[in-house]
Formats: sequence, structure tokens, C-alpha cells
Amino acid sequence: MMLLLSILLLSPITTTPGHGDERALVDFRAKITNDFGVLASWNSSTSYCSWEGVTCGRRRRVVVLDLHYQGLTGTISPAIGNLTFLRGLNLSFNSLHGGIPPTIGSLRRLWYLDLRDNSLVDTIPSNISRCTSLKILVIADNQNLQGSIPAEIGNMPMLSALELYNNSITGTIPPSLGNLSRLAVLSPKGNHLHGSIPEGIGSNPQLWFLQLSINNLSGLLPPSLYNLSSSKVFYAAVKNLHGHLPEDLGRSLPKV
Repeated sequence: MMLLLSILLLSPITTTPGHGDERALVDFRAKITNDFGVLASWNSSTSYCSWEGVTCGRRRRVVVLDLHYQGLTGTISPAIGNLTFLRGLNLSFNSLHGGIPPTIGSLRRLWYLDLRDNSLVDTIPSNISRCTSLKILVIADNQNLQGSIPAEIGNMPMLSALELYNNSITGTIPPSLGNLSRLAVLSPKGNHLHGSIPEGIGSNPQLWFLQLSINNLSGLLPPSLYNLSSSKVFYAAVKNLHGHLPEDLGRSLPKV
């Protein structure tokens, strides 16, 4: 995360200062309670750029909101979508409930999104795919998060890590995930996924971590998985998968 902050602060921002970001933060704060007192600094006596967990760029636009492990309860305000210069959003390891607001799809500059280990419900909004700059997407350990993996995620060209483990996601693995040519980490383990593993998943030469265990997957292991020469971790452990492992598997996956 420190490397992310360094990169973001060096990134040029060409816009005029405004108070829309402050308003969005105030609206976000209104939906949150906090037992740790970390949000005590969020008041009008100091600049919003000095508030705990807030990092601004050169023109006082909020580029990072990092409030992980802060004992937050409440819901994520739709106003989060008004922080349009946001690059990093980390609300992990809290007790947030309610749904993921669809307005999050307005964050076109977002690189990093981590909502793991909360109590979020409903579904992953399909318009999260509008975050076309997103590289790391972590929505994990929200045991009441349901619905399916949006097929639209396959239209996120920069995505390198997709971690959706330990939710209650149903449906199948979208074949569109095979379009993610930069994807290095894919972990939807610990859900209620069914059906087969899409052939296209194994066509990605960048993939090195693939974790599909604790689901209801079935069918053949796609032959394309044997071509993942960069893979270091491949963990399926699904009893209903079948197929013949090639004799040269050790040479095909030398790093596993």
C-alpha cells in the first residue's frame, strides 16, 4: 500500500480545486460509526486533506481513502462515487454492512479496491466494470454477499488481481474472465459456484495464482490449464472435476 501511495502522489493531476470531495467525505462519514475514534479528525476545524485515512494530490483532490482495520460500522454511502479522482480505496477488515453502492462504478481512475472482511450483502454491482483503470479488486470474506460474478468484469483491461474468496457467490465462472490478459491472481474459492472451469482461463500467460477450491465445480479440467507455465499455485481440490493429467505436466507447470 505504501508503494501505491508513493505512485499516486507523484501522478500529475490537472484540475482546479473544488469542495465536492469534502462534501463526499462528509456524506460518507454520516453513514459510519467508529469506536476507535479514528474519525475524530473529520471535522471542519481542519482541512479534509488532513483527515485520518485521507490522502490528497497536488490540487487537493482525494486520491486515497484508506480506513482498513478501523472498527468502522455502518454502510458505504453512495457519495463515495463522487470522489472521482480516487486511485485507492481500502475499507477492509471493518464491520460495514449493506450493499456495495453502484456509484462505485463512477471511479474511473481507481486502481485499488479492497472491501474484504466486512459484512456486506446483496451482490457485486455489474457497473463496477466501469472502473476501467482498476488493477486490484478484492471483495472477499463477506459471507452474505450473494449473486453471481458479473460477466462485465471481463471488460476491465487493467485488472491483475481478482480475489472473491469466502463469500456466498453463486452461478458459474464467467467465460469473459478469459479476456483479462493481465490477470495474475484469480481466487473465487469458498463460494457456491457450479459448472465447469472456462477454457479461456488457461489461455492467460500472466496467471500465476489460481484458487478454485471449496465450490461445486464439475466437468473436465480444461486442457488450457496445463499450459500455464507461469503458475506457481493452482489449487482446485474439487471432487467433481475429472480428466486425465498429461504425462508431461511437471514440465508444463514447472513452478507449481
